[in-house]
Amino acid sequence: MNAAPQLQYDDEAARRRIRSSLAESLIVEAAAGTGKTTEMVRRIVAVLAQGLAEIDRVVAVTFTRKAAGELRLRLRQELDRARNDAPQGSAGRNNLERALARLEEARVGTIHSFCAEILRERPVEAVIDPAFQELSEPAAARLYARAFQGWAQEKLAAGAPGLQRALARLGRLERSDPRPPLAKLQEAGWKLIEWRGFPAPWRREPFDRASDIDDLVAAVQSLAALAAQSPYRSDDLVQALRPAQDLAAAIERAEQNAARDYDALEGLLLQLLRDLKRRAKKGRRSDFAPGVRREDVLAERERLTGRLAVFQRRADADLAAQLREELWDLVGRYDEQKRRAGGLDFVDLLVRVRDLIRDKPEVRRHLQSRFQRIFVDEFQDTDPLQAEILILLSAGDPDQTDFLQVTPAPGKLFVVGDPKQSIYRFRRADVILYQEVRRSLESRGVAVVHLSQSFRALRPIQECINAAFAPEIQENAETGQPQYVRLDPVWEAGAGQPTVIALPAPHPYGYRGISKDKVAQCLPSSIAAFVDWLVHHSGWQVRDPQEPSHSLPVEARHI
Repeated sequence: MNAAPQLQYDDEAARRRIRSSLAESLIVEAAAGTGKTTEMVRRIVAVLAQGLAEIDRVVAVTFTRKAAGELRLRLRQELDRARNDAPQGSAGRNNLERALARLEEARVGTIHSFCAEILRERPVEAVIDPAFQELSEPAAARLYARAFQGWAQEKLAAGAPGLQRALARLGRLERSDPRPPLAKLQEAGWKLIEWRGFPAPWRREPFDRASDIDDLVAAVQSLAALAAQSPYRSDDLVQALRPAQDLAAAIERAEQNAARDYDALEGLLLQLLRDLKRRAKKGRRSDFAPGVRREDVLAERERLTGRLAVFQRRADADLAAQLREELWDLVGRYDEQKRRAGGLDFVDLLVRVRDLIRDKPEVRRHLQSRFQRIFVDEFQDTDPLQAEILILLSAGDPDQTDFLQVTPAPGKLFVVGDPKQSIYRFRRADVILYQEVRRSLESRGVAVVHLSQSFRALRPIQECINAAFAPEIQENAETGQPQYVRLDPVWEAGAGQPTVIALPAPHPYGYRGISKDKVAQCLPSSIAAFVDWLVHHSGWQVRDPQEPSHSLPVEARHI
């Protein structure tokens, strides 16, 4: 099988286009270490120097406060450098001096701080308290916990079917998670709260749960009866079928004096599926029991496992839709807690601004004309609400309210990101959304450029990374996985010391060869000893991040 070709791009042409083609909107895709944020800062400075926008009408958004602080600092440094390089008395120098003098008026910050500023200017249209407070994550979590407690007490007293069904499941599954069922349900409710900006109900497909459970119980009893016929109690297959026998016996006892409990059985059947998969042994004897072939028992177990897997998928989807309807009351309860506290959480900031821009034409037109240039860093971390807000603000047609149909005004939108990093799902980021937004913008004339020069790793390290990841990171439209882009290193390795080191585990052997436990035990001390040698005895040097042409002795902070 031939390896997929590694994508390569003209890095120099891409950087030149970013800095000079200021009349076109761009999407820049680049991995960590390629200087994509640096290129964004240089483009901002070029826009300001040419008088294409004033500093107070530029929006530069990133997704953490730390990154926003660094972005503002880098913008100030680049503005100062560009001003000093511009001819005295030129229009460009005057523009840059004006931008530096008014730098504090620039909207350089997180998406949430940007939204909070808009809401404080438009509280009436947003129908919020003008003196609202931005809730920190811990404060929001405390208010939510209070709302959940009230919701749970009310639903338990009312015997809510979805809640009862979920608790019956959670009490049996996920043995590795020691939390009580209500704590797990509280976490699920918070995830729903985070997605409350999309209130459409979930589709619930037809599902005859009782009939499916009845059929599965009969299949479990049949398999248990087969297992009981074997006289070989220590046979691996007999032992692997013990969970089915135990469940059949438990069902028989429970139903002697009571009606069938379908909620309890749903959880027990799903637990059985996990147990059968975990104990999938076949045994070695040629026979299983008198008159019973081992192959027939294995086939019976496989049929039951397959039917249980199908049941799990259908039951999961059915319970999710049912529980979502019951949990939706939490949204109102949580909103009431926030109203009493006079606060808005991070999602509120996004939802309220999205609704303002999408649903209020006069507000949308005002904000679109007010903000002339929109720059977005780490675009792969954008969630659906953030993407909707930023793209609607960039629209060339003020009447367009569907952000996936937006054609940005010429040069107004500039985003940089690395789609491979979207696997981290920062907040509600989703690589599928990123790919969908990219396709939509690209189909409307927004160009995609790639940076492929890495300023972070020396050549041997980067070549090692390319060789390791290129075969593994393959493009997949269904999952949104982008193709691997080969990175070309800028810095060559110096002579006299290695760059890629494989540190061995000195004591990897257990009783029967290499042992993961033994490796795990010996590696910490081995790594610590190597670091100590590296810092105090090696004499090795590293490239100075501030002055790349200079080298420094290795220090602990470099590791």
